[in-house]
Amino acid sequence: MKSPSIALVFLLASSADAFTVNRPAAAASIRTTTSLNVDLPRLDLPAAVTAKLEENDLKNPNTMTEDEYRAYAGAAILGTLLFLIPGAFVTGLGSALGEAAGSAFFDFAVSALLGGGAAIYFSLKDDELGEKARGYGTQLFDTVGLPALRYDLPEAVTDKMEEIGLMNPNTLSEADYNGYSGAAVAGTLAFFLLPGALLTGEFDLLLNAGGSFVTDFLLSAIIGGGSAIYLSLRDDEIADSVNDAGIKLLDAVDGVVDKISGNLNGDE
Repeated sequence: MKSPSIALVFLLASSADAFTVNRPAAAASIRTTTSLNVDLPRLDLPAAVTAKLEENDLKNPNTMTEDEYRAYAGAAILGTLLFLIPGAFVTGLGSALGEAAGSAFFDFAVSALLGGGAAIYFSLKDDELGEKARGYGTQLFDTVGLPALRYDLPEAVTDKMEEIGLMNPNTLSEADYNGYSGAAVAGTLAFFLLPGALLTGEFDLLLNAGGSFVTDFLLSAIIGGGSAIYLSLRDDEIADSVNDAGIKLLDAVDGVVDKISGNLNGDE
């Protein structure tokens, strides 16, 4: 058997196949699916690559059955996922996410004061503008299906509200209170996503974290996914164990998707 290092170079190309976005393929290409018809793109590797694989006593993915290819693809995905955590330390993803999370708390506080405060002010006005603001808040809660938690404000606060021409939240009807609460949430979220992120620096931190994640994923696909592919293409007990793990991963994903789908469709 020749050195596996030569084959690993060519396996880098095949590792990308497991993550290829669904697109029209040539007539020679075959598509395999999980039990829930989740697409697993199957593309034929070039003859130059498969020749090197066979020279190193590795199986040819182009000639695999659907079950074999499914196990091979699952192994590549599993290897990539397992390397994401150690890869995060190499790429700095962990620290980038930590900084973004820390800034998010400050961003949320600013957004709740400015965005949420402004939305509360407008939603408590007893005019057409207030009615529209409460209407948008009601639509938000109806869309996400969240209940409005109602609590009474201190009299000292409500007195000040009435002094500046705002309605008293404690005396609002259920419909108006839901709209008022929804408007506060909507104002906070709207300010959190863009103005607040720019003011607090959260936007730049999120971009940095996103870039680190992409780097981590690519590194994991090459090292973790490539190593798993190499092991899965061997013709021995190690390959059987790796392929079995790949199949179990895809079966687990199918089970989760099946459960979610059943809940959404109201199945028992």
